[in-house]
Amino acid sequence: MPILFSIRRRAALSLLAAACLLGGTVARADAWPSRPVTLIVSFEPGGSTDISARAVAQALSVELKQPVVVENRAGAGGRIGTKAAAMARPDGYTLLWGSGSSLTAAPAIYPNQEHVATLVPVSLGATQAFVFVTNPGLGVRTVQEFVALAKREPGKLNFASAGAGSSNHLLGEIFLAATGAPVVHVPYKGAVMAKDAVIRGEAQLMDEVTSPLIGALRAGQLVPLFMTGERRDPAFLDIPTAAEAGLPEMTIQGFFGLLAPAGTPPEIVARLNAAMRAALTSEPVTKTFGNLGFTTVYSTPGQMAARIAEGRATYDRIVKVRQIRVD
Repeated sequence: MPILFSIRRRAALSLLAAACLLGGTVARADAWPSRPVTLIVSFEPGGSTDISARAVAQALSVELKQPVVVENRAGAGGRIGTKAAAMARPDGYTLLWGSGSSLTAAPAIYPNQEHVATLVPVSLGATQAFVFVTNPGLGVRTVQEFVALAKREPGKLNFASAGAGSSNHLLGEIFLAATGAPVVHVPYKGAVMAKDAVIRGEAQLMDEVTSPLIGALRAGQLVPLFMTGERRDPAFLDIPTAAEAGLPEMTIQGFFGLLAPAGTPPEIVARLNAAMRAALTSEPVTKTFGNLGFTTVYSTPGQMAARIAEGRATYDRIVKVRQIRVD
């Protein structure tokens, strides 16, 4: 009997401890947020990822009734900040404003990116098409003209990217595979340097989401060949879509969205998703996204997960087909 009593007593204590732990978790989730929330941006200040994150953070602060503070952790093409968010404590106080580049392109080409798949999707925030551009001095205005020139002078034209393994690098590889254009990839340290290289004529092709190129496009410093959106951009109705340019397989859009570390309580994820729904209709977000040329997109966590998986599969295929390697 004493042994049986001891076993029952230990079992009761174990159940009590579990109940207390569960109760504590629920209580913490119910009380969340009781202090400021950090939103990690894995790129430098001033870029489209940072600007869009700050607009969303401001709107989320209103919805959550706590400050949402943007923290830039730039470096390694967004991989440093993404890992920091994935490794953070899953208590809802550290989140990630993720980009398609970090969530889909980087895991397809870089080793040791398993942590990316552990991130919990909350909601998409925005999408934006890429635009392929060239230097006006090249004298081409269409995809067909560019490809014909490249084939007449194989290996003489350069394709600039924001870095090996970036989304615009892999998207460029899809273009080269689709057209057979014999163009040399030249990675730069960021999209700004790649853009400047094309403007100077050091490189003859690049692709990037629309917003960083708007000024150069309007000034005539860059010639657009096509956009990767499903429809023409209302701000640039003269630029054909990928399908119209004869490249339907290149209807691919960049995206941004909110994610949390693995293990974040479902109650917190649900509250964040509801807050994102409201935030994306707020005046600061709609104004900022409109100025950047973004399409505002709210989603369920499941829909965001599907978007990430689709992008990853696309880049996995091109990395295999083109046998892309990074040092």
